[in-house]
Formats: sequence, C-alpha cells, structure tokens
Amino acid sequence: MRSYFNFTLKGIQFLPVWIAFFFFFLIPVQFMLGAFNDLIATDVPAEGTPKHFFLYLILVLLMSFIFIFFIAKLVIGSIEYKGIKIKCDYDILKYLGIVISGLVLSIITFGIYFPWFIRNIIRFLVDGTSYHSHSFSFKGEGGRLFVIMTQTIFGSFLILGIVLFSILDPRIDIMSPNFILIYEVVVITILVSILYLTFNWMVNIQYKELLIKLDTGFFHAIWKIAVELVTAIILVFIFSRLTSFFISYLPEDNSFTMAGQIAIELILAVTTLSIYFAMAFIRLYRYFVKHTTSNIVDSKKIEMEYDGHLVDDFKFMWKQILLTAITFGIYYPWAFSRIVNRVLTQTYLSTDIAVVGK
Repeated sequence: MRSYFNFTLKGIQFLPVWIAFFFFFLIPVQFMLGAFNDLIATDVPAEGTPKHFFLYLILVLLMSFIFIFFIAKLVIGSIEYKGIKIKCDYDILKYLGIVISGLVLSIITFGIYFPWFIRNIIRFLVDGTSYHSHSFSFKGEGGRLFVIMTQTIFGSFLILGIVLFSILDPRIDIMSPNFILIYEVVVITILVSILYLTFNWMVNIQYKELLIKLDTGFFHAIWKIAVELVTAIILVFIFSRLTSFFISYLPEDNSFTMAGQIAIELILAVTTLSIYFAMAFIRLYRYFVKHTTSNIVDSKKIEMEYDGHLVDDFKFMWKQILLTAITFGIYYPWAFSRIVNRVLTQTYLSTDIAVVGK
C-alpha cells in the first residue's frame, strides 16, 4: 500500500526564523571572518593579538545549534503522513544543556568528545519525535562516529604526509599535472567516503519493531556521490572561465569595474550553483530514498520511493533558487517550503511489503 507524505510549512511561518538567522548568525559570521583575518595578519597591533575572533566563534557555534533546534522543530513538525502530523516534544532548556556541555567537553578533550556530542544532538531530535502516539528512537552510537571521524583525520594526515614528502623530495614535482590529479582524487575519495559513512550512520532509526536503515553498498553509494562532486568541479571550472571572459570585457578606467566584476561573479555563481545543486540534490535524494528500508517484521517490511520527474522538479527548484537570489534572500522561506513540499509530496512509503520466502 502506497501513501504519500505531505508538508504543511508555509513561507510566512518560516520567515521569523530566517530573519533571526540572518541577524544572529550570518552577520556574526562576517565579523568572525574579519577578526580571523586580523588574527592571522603578519602585523600584530600594539595592543596585542585580537581576541574577538574566539568570542565571535563561540557566538556563531551557539547560534548555529539554536537555529538547528527551531528549524528542526518547524520542519519535522510540518511533515504529515496519512493525515497525521509528526509530533515534536522538544525541551529547549534540555537542548541547551546538551549543546553547552557538548561544546565544553569537545574543547576540553581537543575534539575527542565531538562524535558523542553530535550523537546526543541527533538522539535528542529523533527521540523527541513521535507519530501516532509511538516515539522514534535513534540507534547510532558515538563510538562508531568516532571511528569514522578518526578515519578522516588519518586520511588528512596521510595526504599531508604525501605533500610533505613531495616537498622534501626534489625529484617529485608537486606542481606537475599528474601529482595534482592524484592529490585531488585522494581528497575527493576521502570526502565522498566520509559523507556516505556519516549519512549511513545517521540513518539508524527505530519505530516500534521497525529499524530503518540504508541498504546500499559502500562502493555503489560513493560512486553516486563522486559523480555529483566531479560535476561540481567541472561546473566550477566553467564558472571561473566564464567569469574571466566577461571581466576581460569590462571597462578599466571607471568605477564600474569593481561593481561589474562583483555583479558578474554573483550572477554566474548563482547560475552555476543552482544548476548543479538542484539536479544533484534530486538525483541523490531519489537514490538514497530508494535504498531506505526497514528490517523484516512478520515476513513484511516497508520501503520508500520518490516518483517525481527529474527535469520538471529541476526546473521548479532552479526557479525557486533564482527567485531567492534576485530578492537577496528575502524569498528564501517560501522557496524552502515549496521545494520541500514538492519533493515530499512525491515521496511515498510502501507498507506491508511481503518478503518472498519469509
């Protein structure tokens, strides 16, 4: 039996959170970046190294987790299935306790506690949701995420070792196309692996007797993600070439030069990223939804599927992204709610699928 999801969040409901996000997160980020430039400057001011960067960093981290709370509550609480909404029972004080203690312990342990901190955040959000009077439960373990992140660090040190070895060895030309290609392949491979392993770790949710997980293989999944990353690299290359081409035709002797360069770069960046992001999101969403399934209970299981039209949905998403860019972000709450609504209303859950031989 197929039943489609519904999404009831409206742009006007999301607007207050978006305005708060702009003032209390995006603006502090700009100050943080400016303070970081002062921090790494070669000329140290007479009053000493500026400490504002760390204050801005703490503020940005704290505000980012606070917005995760409100956005999750809005989005998850707006998902509807068979006419019944998912309920969110979140305690903001308990959440802030998890965030503050997690940040402090992560700093004290030099990042070792961070995987358990992330586990606690996800467990709080998942365990605080329920459907039809039955609660969800997150089964991911912090130790497993620690192993994944450790692999990332090891891979980073491995790359760093290769680079240092190459610098110290005069026989190896680190600027040669072959070396750069190998370096990029290694970086992309590690990035793709970590993206998949982390997402696979996150999709581990229990609802009554059902355990919902991904059933896709490691190599098949990272190949899908790698294709999207390579596409992004190609589009960024095209974007940089187009930018250089158009800028070369700008007048050089008046004040329009700088403004023209910025305008062209913004237009091309939005166009390039929207083309890539929209189609990549739809393809990856369809793939991972198709491979989201449950365990077998009483010889039956559940499966998910997205049956939307790729080209039509791509055009719709691109239009929403461009409208957001044209309105300088004001339209974003409406774009977000309409994109999620379009995607979810074309996603269905197949229940009571009989398993042959069971």
